[in-house]
Amino acid sequence: MKQNLLLFILFLFTFTIQSQVKEEEKKEPETQSRIKVYTPTGSAGKSTKNDNSYKWAVKTDLFAYVVGEFPLSFEYRLTKKVAVEAAVGATYSFFSNAGIFEEKNDDNYEKDAKPGIGNVFRGTIKYYPSSDYDAIEGWNFGIQLFSKTNIREYGTENSYGAAQALAGKTSKKTKTGVSLIIGKQLFQDSNIAFESYIGIGFANTSREYTAVETFYGDNNNQTFVLTPKKIEETAPNFQLGFKIGFGN
Repeated sequence: MKQNLLLFILFLFTFTIQSQVKEEEKKEPETQSRIKVYTPTGSAGKSTKNDNSYKWAVKTDLFAYVVGEFPLSFEYRLTKKVAVEAAVGATYSFFSNAGIFEEKNDDNYEKDAKPGIGNVFRGTIKYYPSSDYDAIEGWNFGIQLFSKTNIREYGTENSYGAAQALAGKTSKKTKTGVSLIIGKQLFQDSNIAFESYIGIGFANTSREYTAVETFYGDNNNQTFVLTPKKIEETAPNFQLGFKIGFGN
């Protein structure tokens, strides 16, 4: 009786082991079919990289504030290596508009004029050559077209003499040109963007103002002769900037 019971237990144990082995053999191919191995050149790797690349940024140039320019720029990625950037802003003419014309102009009232509000526009196409980043990160080279207008306002009606005669007149300096831009843009984890750059190019600068040619009469009864003037000059143009903003 004991021998029969022992044989039955041994048979049951052997049957159970064989059943487990067969179940594992059935599961193994299914498990292997769910395993996927990706290489760095695989499609999944490229998809992840594209999803993490920045596509746009909004910035302002802190260095421009020093010269009375207050721009806001927007940059957008067109392709993996090319982006466009457009900037628009206001100017506030802290300094005289005479500038490079100072030795040529005969307007003695320019430096007494009040600062006025002008405008600035810049458009840049940028190329990002880095193999480590997609546009808009890393080193970049670009061509920029720009136009900048500075306005200063002459004396008011409460002024005296020639300054009173110039009331309502303005001194307007317009600079248009093209520059080669070289810069580097980086992003922090919080999506904060930093870009430093230099620009070298040429600009045509024109200044339109009103000059007091002469006057007639005495101190009690003066008549001033006002003459519109325009001076132009083309010269090298240099830029230096540091932009800060955010992107995604």
